Amino acid sequence: MSLSALPMVSDADVRSVITVGDAVEVVQRTYADFGQARLSLSRPAITRIGDGTRGFGLKGALLDRYGVAGVRVTPTHASGGNSWCLVLESESGRPLVAVEETWLHRLRTAASAAVAARLLARPDSRVLTLVGAGRIARFVPAAFAAAFELTEIRVVATSAGSAASFAAGQSVPGVTLTSGTDLDAAAPGSDVVVAITSARRPAVRPRHLLPGGTLIGLGGGAEIAAEVLTATADRFFVDDLGYARETGSVASWLGGGLSPDAVDGHLTGTLPAVAAGLLPGRVAPADRILAVVQGVAACDVALACLTMRRLGIA
Repeated sequence: MSLSALPMVSDADVRSVITVGDAVEVVQRTYADFGQARLSLSRPAITRIGDGTRGFGLKGALLDRYGVAGVRVTPTHASGGNSWCLVLESESGRPLVAVEETWLHRLRTAASAAVAARLLARPDSRVLTLVGAGRIARFVPAAFAAAFELTEIRVVATSAGSAASFAAGQSVPGVTLTSGTDLDAAAPGSDVVVAITSARRPAVRPRHLLPGGTLIGLGGGAEIAAEVLTATADRFFVDDLGYARETGSVASWLGGGLSPDAVDGHLTGTLPAVAAGLLPGRVAPADRILAVVQGVAACDVALACLTMRRLGIA
C-alpha cells in the first residue's frame, strides 16, 4: 500500500501568490468559459449535508480550461472552521490539492461584483456606493479599483461607527472614502451601488437605482426590494439563476410571493452570456441595471487551481 499526503494550502500561502487583479481577471475569464459551455456546474448548485449543529454545503464545477474539477466544502455550523476547495484531476478524479478558501472566497466574491460592474456599468463609472461593512465588503474597494478608475467610494451601514471604521481602514490611492448610514443621501450621483448585507428586510429600494446606474446584490438576505425588479430595472442579470433562486434577494422575492415566472419574465440574461459576448449588458447610457450575484463555484475552483500552479504543486 502506497500512502502520500495530499498537499494542503493555507490562507497565508494563497495570499502570497494571488492578487486582487488575478481574481478579477480569473472571474471574468471563468464567466466567459461558462457562457461558452466550457465548464459545468454541480446540479443542484449546492448540496447540503447535516443540519445547523453539524453539517456542510458542497458546490462543485468541472473546468475544461484547466483540466480539473473541484468541490468547495463550507461548514454550515458555527464551530465548523474555514472553507476548503478540493481540486481534482478531471480525467482520473485523483485529488491534487486542498486549498483553504476563507480569504480566497471573500476575494472572489468581491471580484465577482467588480466583474459584474465591468460588464454592465457605464465604462466611465467613478463613484461606488457600498451598502454593508462586513468581512466580505472589505474586499470590494480594492476589487473595484482594479476594474474602474474610481474617484469616490461611499460606505453605508446601519451603524455609523461601523461605516466610519470601515472607511478608515481602507486605503485606495486616489479615491475619497466617505461613510454614513443614509442610503437616500449616498445613492444620488452613484454610478454603481453594491449591496452585501445579511438584511432580513430590504435595504435597497427603487429610489436607489437611478437612470444610468447599476445595482449589484451580493448578500444572502432580503437586501433588495422586489419592486426594484418589477417596477424600476430596465435590465436584470444573474450569474446562475438556479443558485440565485435558493438564497439572497431572488429567494426572498420568491418567498414573498413573486412567482418564478415573474422573475424569469424580467430576466434579461446571465453574466456569463455577457462575458462570452453572446448578449449585450448595457444597451443605453440611461439604462437602470440590476444584477444579483450569488457566486459561481467554477470561479472558486479556477482560483484554487491558479494557486496550486503558482505554488508549483502541479
